[in-house]
Amino acid sequence: MIRKFKKWLLEHFLPMWAKETVLADNRRLLEEVKDLRQQLERKDAYIAGLEVGIRAQRRIIINTGEGKK
Repeated sequence: MIRKFKKWLLEHFLPMWAKETVLADNRRLLEEVKDLRQQLERKDAYIAGLEVGIRAQRRIIINTGEGKK
């Protein structure tokens, strides 16, 4: 409902140059959001890989003999 009203408002009351500016800004911002989402997905995959790698490491237990008294 609000999208339809916003579209109607843009089409009927804004001058042509303002409408084109708004639409161009929206396209630019949508592209920027797309790029940022791709970066976030890549970083999330990197973090998940690090977590798996850390969990897969062998545990080192050092026995100092302090518990045998």
